[in-house]
Amino acid sequence: MSLRLTDAALDWALKHALTWSDTDIFPEIFEFQAISDDWPNIKKSIQNTDILDWRVRAFRRCLVPKHRFGFRISTQLDPLDFLVFTALIKEIGKKLEAVRVPAIQNIVHSYRFSPSADGTMFSKQYTYQSFQKSSQTICDNLNPSHVVIADIADFFLRLYTHRIDNALDSALGIGHMHAKALKDLIAHWAGSYSYGIPVGSAASRLIAEVTISDIDEMLLSEDAHYVRYSDDFRIFCTSEAEAYKYLTLVARSLLENHGLTLQQNKTKIVPVDVFKKVYLKENEKREIETLSERFYDLLFSMGITDLYGKINYETLSPEYKKAIDELNLENILREHIEEDEPDLSLLKFLLSRLGQIGDIDAIDLIFDNFNKFVPVIRETIEYLLKLDELKPEKKADLGESLINIYKDESSTASHLEYSRMYMLRPFSLDGEWNSNKQYIKLYNDALDDDFSRREILLAMGRSKKDFWFRSRKQYLHQMTPWIRRAFIYAASCLPTDEYKHWIRGVDSNLDDVERAIATWARKNPITVS
Repeated sequence: MSLRLTDAALDWALKHALTWSDTDIFPEIFEFQAISDDWPNIKKSIQNTDILDWRVRAFRRCLVPKHRFGFRISTQLDPLDFLVFTALIKEIGKKLEAVRVPAIQNIVHSYRFSPSADGTMFSKQYTYQSFQKSSQTICDNLNPSHVVIADIADFFLRLYTHRIDNALDSALGIGHMHAKALKDLIAHWAGSYSYGIPVGSAASRLIAEVTISDIDEMLLSEDAHYVRYSDDFRIFCTSEAEAYKYLTLVARSLLENHGLTLQQNKTKIVPVDVFKKVYLKENEKREIETLSERFYDLLFSMGITDLYGKINYETLSPEYKKAIDELNLENILREHIEEDEPDLSLLKFLLSRLGQIGDIDAIDLIFDNFNKFVPVIRETIEYLLKLDELKPEKKADLGESLINIYKDESSTASHLEYSRMYMLRPFSLDGEWNSNKQYIKLYNDALDDDFSRREILLAMGRSKKDFWFRSRKQYLHQMTPWIRRAFIYAASCLPTDEYKHWIRGVDSNLDDVERAIATWARKNPITVS
């Protein structure tokens, strides 16, 4: 028996990657553009391989900040592994979804499988917002006295692989080829550990949901009134004693069946009035929801349907400028960053919206308090990258400031691979951030940090350091896969004929993706992209 992926599943997986990227944690990678450019050949190569014999390629993994002093390990899969993983889920997603609590019951609101043509994997109807609304509805209709708040500790990272295996077998049937393929992939990514599933990919989220669906079944069998969003449970009870009963049931089931525990600082039993005030964020606690509603209403009134697209503030009418100014986004950001424990969700929202309208006034605040922005470093850098109106000299000044923070050992941002990678991101995307005199030394100093080295390579290519690539191209075979691919793309800064000649000489040693990158880079050299 063999397993070959269909055209439809692979095409959809690539569309998913191009539309949504491979993860919401790591930077978007150029590899998918190159793969798309050579898709018929890449797809044929995948389809010629029995997925049951698929050899997992090199992934990368690092610590990612969850909050100021908390972290999680996150994994970015090799691009081909990601496409295979996603295509497998696309082919059997309906069967996985079928074993879950039906979505129509409005109990489980996270990651309901409903793929669309644009590459979206999950339903837009069931979200954290619907989770909140259902919580409110139960409060209104049931009139509970107490609510259990339960949050699973390190959910994705601590999922036992044998429990994942059992869940896949239960959903698909013992011996199902897709189950076998998925189990083999996950086992390889887990390595010597017996737990963990890659964090950040949509495919992982659906598998995690199926794996803990037995907890849903247990709660329903006990006539619990509850809602769940991923690892966040809310159980509505008529007394504190009943609440404690359900809490112990959840805790015991998670520990005995999954080896999982509840987060001590996030798990509690609260009176319903406290729940409404704190968790439904009524009154003053609804700041982020209120801001969101006001912002989206404003967009709709301007006839803007892309809720995340850029807004040219200068072209707006005085009326709309005034309405945006009255949101006081920058002042709210300033107030919250001064708190000991800022609301990270709010910070992300504010940074996204300030970038969307091209507001440059938050720049000084960010650089004066950079350490406080480390837990939201991705959104912070994305904010800076959205500021199209920045003049080259201003970008260069800010670039120098980023490099200084990157090198400053007294800065918390400098001690985390993930933060360093994002601080280097502007240089790899746009030559106007320009710190090119430092790139070579930075690359040499980042000996054990492939995350930084990859961004620096791209930055050197964009600043056309062809002499450096000329002196290093003979060492391509000594580089790790993620660095090799970046080097091949960045080296397109070499003169066209020289690059073509070099690629022709190493072609026999390139894999399918590297060959696709080289072909794509010749048409889209890094210096002009």
